[in-house]
Amino acid sequence: MITVWDVLIKFLLSTIFFGIIGWEREKEEKPAGLRTHILVSLGSTLFMIVSAYAFPGESDPGRIAAQVVTGIGFIGAGTILRTGFTVKGLTTAASIWAVSGVGLAVGAGLYLPAFVSTLFIISVLVLATKLEKIFLGTHQDVALNLIIEDRPGSIGEIGTLFGELNIDIKQIELGNSWGGKVSLKILVRLPQKISKNDLLLRLSGLPSVVDAEII
Repeated sequence: MITVWDVLIKFLLSTIFFGIIGWEREKEEKPAGLRTHILVSLGSTLFMIVSAYAFPGESDPGRIAAQVVTGIGFIGAGTILRTGFTVKGLTTAASIWAVSGVGLAVGAGLYLPAFVSTLFIISVLVLATKLEKIFLGTHQDVALNLIIEDRPGSIGEIGTLFGELNIDIKQIELGNSWGGKVSLKILVRLPQKISKNDLLLRLSGLPSVVDAEII
């Protein structure tokens, strides 16, 4: 039997734990922020309470809670946005999925695992990016829209330039061709020492490149 105080404590802990995570996402202006994370955690906690206490004698009290793991994927998928070649929101979707799991732990009364996992989640969100910049340097993905001459060797010239600048090609797509020209969309990852303006200047200097812009 669960008491009113038990319910209040569970919901209060869910709000506090995931308010911190949601605040970090809100501060970074991510698709899902403070309110979304708190609502997901409260919902997960409630489902766990219902699953554990609403059906005494049930052979599988975790049946309802198990559906949260699957159902939360729909909300997470809604935070993933694609603009051109750039995909954003994957980390936020993962944090929502993790929050739902910790909400289930709170609902089940597993406060220590919930607290520890919350610390780890917020540490990953806050510190991982800083550590990446320290040890790996700052990289940025850039989507380019190029108009190039439709002749043999045009793409090779661009690939050679990228190799000289240590630029990684993540994705490339040929578009329509007309009047001896062809459109080309490329997603690249720039090293720390190369700026977007530098890249556009170097591309514009190639004989095969008619026009270059960042999407």
